[in-house]
This record gives sequence, C-alpha cells and structure tokens, in this order.
Amino acid sequence: MKLTVLGCWAPYPRPGEACSGYLLQSNTTNLMLEAGNGSFAELTRHIHYTSLSGQIITHFHPDHYADIYCLRHAVEGARREGRINAKISLFIPRDPVEISSKIADYTEAFNINIIDDIPVGEEINGLKLRTASAGDLKLYFIPTMHSLPGYAVLVKSQGKSFFFSGDTGASEMIKKTARDADLFLCEASGLDQDADYLKNFHLTARQAGELAKAANARRLLITHFWPEYEPHELVNQARSGFGGGVEAAVQGNIYTI
Repeated sequence: MKLTVLGCWAPYPRPGEACSGYLLQSNTTNLMLEAGNGSFAELTRHIHYTSLSGQIITHFHPDHYADIYCLRHAVEGARREGRINAKISLFIPRDPVEISSKIADYTEAFNINIIDDIPVGEEINGLKLRTASAGDLKLYFIPTMHSLPGYAVLVKSQGKSFFFSGDTGASEMIKKTARDADLFLCEASGLDQDADYLKNFHLTARQAGELAKAANARRLLITHFWPEYEPHELVNQARSGFGGGVEAAVQGNIYTI
C-alpha cells in the first residue's frame, strides 16, 4: 500500500493547501479517506476521480467531509456523460442523521454504506469490529471519542496494516486495534499547552506519540494540525511521547506501507 497526503490542516487550511484528506492505494484499489476542504482538487493532482474505488468519511465535521459535494457532482457528471458506469462506495456514519440522510440521497454517485449498520465481522485483538471491503483492502471501523460520533479505520492488505485515528481522544479500543500497525496516521491537534482544551475529543502531539507507542506501532505519521502551529513543534513533542522517529504529514508526500 501507499498513502498520499491530500491535506493535513484543521479546522481550516493554510493558503493553497487543504484540510483532512488522504489517498490510500494498493495495486488495484484507490481509497480516499476524508474529504476536507480543498482535498478533492488535490486528489485530482494524483489520480482521476473516476478511478476511485471508495471513499470513507470518519465523521461529519466540515474539515473532514466538505468536499464530498465536489466528488458527488464530479461523479454524477461523469456517469451522465457516459464516461463511467460504476458508482463509488461511500462509507459514512449515521449521525448526525440530518447530514447522513442528505448524502444518502446521492444515489446517482454513491453506493451508500452506513458504517453503524455494517455487520460485526472479524475479531482484532479481542475486539469484534464492523468489517467491510473496498477492492482488495479490508476495512475495520473503530468507534472514536469525539464531539461527534465517528470512527477510526484499520486497513489491511497483503500482510500490511495501516491505522488512521480519525479525530479522537485516546482509548483502549484504539490502542488494541492499532497494535503493531505498519503505519499509524494519527491526529495531533495541539501542543502540551492545549491538553485541557482538547481533553477527551482530540490528541495533543505528545499524546499521539504515547498512543502509538502503547500500540507498538512501527511508524508514526502525525496530521490534523492547527494552522497557526509549525509542524516541527508538534513533531518534537510527538517524538518525546513515541520514543522513536516521527514524521509530520506534508501535502503531496507519498508514504509507502
């Protein structure tokens, strides 16, 4: 697998850049994780949107899903003009239902999968998780601790594992399901000084490092940066928590898993 960063800022982007968005690829599958402000345009710098196999939205804050409307119009237009026949598999949470129900009406563009309704499948480290597939990627959804209902995502393919935290506070479920991840993409929404403000809803960079260390992750890539902070400050604190090498997500960079 390989991961391309389409955007890494929250809750608004720096000039010319994008909020949360990531492209995860295997030999046969293109999966977009999140669709924050500006991420759709960045996606089209790397692949044509018609080659997407699936799209996951972990929760309904705009910096994670605003560009789903861009993707909807693009896919509907391509299908109307006969450039593609297939729809894109879209995985979204149920709540808030006023948002999910509106997006679920876009059946000309998407095959809708409500994550809350996906059957519990395989057991991972003692936890039974909702399990689905996108092409040759196996997907596992883990509830998060956040101000809106949402999910973290574990992806497995060809003996490799990738874990994406979504937006969350630290939890035992995440620690267990991220165990031994080859690449842990983890939100790092602030510095030590922000711990009280972020408590239970987000992770500081140091907490991201501590969580990845507790999960015995092999590599840590931090993301979801407050645009007024410099990523190297966050990396330094995440490294203190992780005890090993840490990288900051950079828009356009590609990471091999």
